[in-house]
Amino acid sequence: MNTVADDPMRPRSDAAAALCSPLRALTIASGDLQATRRFYQGALGLVPESYTPGDAVAWALIEHWGLLPTWPLRMVVFRRPGLDDAFELRVIEVPRTLPVMRPHYVGEYIGALGLGFPSDDLEIRDRMVRALGFDSTAGITRMDFPRADGTTYSVGEVHYRAPDEVLVLGVDRGDMAPVSRIDPALGIGGPAYASMIVGDATEARAVFATVLGYELRREMTFESGGPAGGMGLAKGARVVFQQWFSPGSAHGYLVIMELLDARRAPPVPLGPTARGVAMWSFETNDVDAAAARAEAAGVPIRSQPRAIEVPGLGPVRSLVVATADGFPIEIYTRGDRG
Repeated sequence: MNTVADDPMRPRSDAAAALCSPLRALTIASGDLQATRRFYQGALGLVPESYTPGDAVAWALIEHWGLLPTWPLRMVVFRRPGLDDAFELRVIEVPRTLPVMRPHYVGEYIGALGLGFPSDDLEIRDRMVRALGFDSTAGITRMDFPRADGTTYSVGEVHYRAPDEVLVLGVDRGDMAPVSRIDPALGIGGPAYASMIVGDATEARAVFATVLGYELRREMTFESGGPAGGMGLAKGARVVFQQWFSPGSAHGYLVIMELLDARRAPPVPLGPTARGVAMWSFETNDVDAAAARAEAAGVPIRSQPRAIEVPGLGPVRSLVVATADGFPIEIYTRGDRG
């Protein structure tokens, strides 16, 4: 395996400098909990836990997160036990009649794209996923990424069509370190990173660099190989590709992409009032300081810091801001801290 110095994704900074954690949770608004369980539990081996919060907790979440007032409020949280570098998936049930934020999995729409898992054998995982009735956009593909010394390394990827038009990537970095730890008994890790298409990568820095305190560890521009590349983009379409990390961390990172030649405005407002990836959540030691950074940077605040109870997590003090495109970002402090 290559050394840390060869790997552009390895941390070069100290975790003590981090303002916010790696990604802690990704929320999906789903119109089909049965299919969602079949995919994330059956195909990817995550462990689910169901929650139906009581009235007071449900109403607080509806108001703070901007959920539709559906009743009862049902959630399923998927985790990878034993891998503390994997974030959790919160799935909230919404009506099946709601529109999706990324119709037909089209990669050109601005908004959250999906999430990625490390895998040590994409061929075996692909057979398991297909056996449960799910397919991919273009099968297993390969892409070359640069190292600092000018050499490249090859990464295997497969873009699965998960329920609610969410793209879920399986990633095999070959002889490089995986994007997060892999459970040797399963041959797959937990959710390791999340991805998003933005309207302007420069504007996105206000949230990721200023509010979250993330560092930009890699930036490049590549040309799409066309539909065979997995994202459904036109051949030759130029894409700005960024990887943002919490200082000191090598997991729970963010892939931010801007399409330079062709992009579409989201067909519906981003967030939990439509189906798809609805919110990202991060932990901090001082939620009021995060709110102050957002205000100073002109980042929209959707919901001021408030105490809520989050199923599976417990009491938190939570703030919700938004990217320039309107995607919700939650920043919270556990218990009574912050």
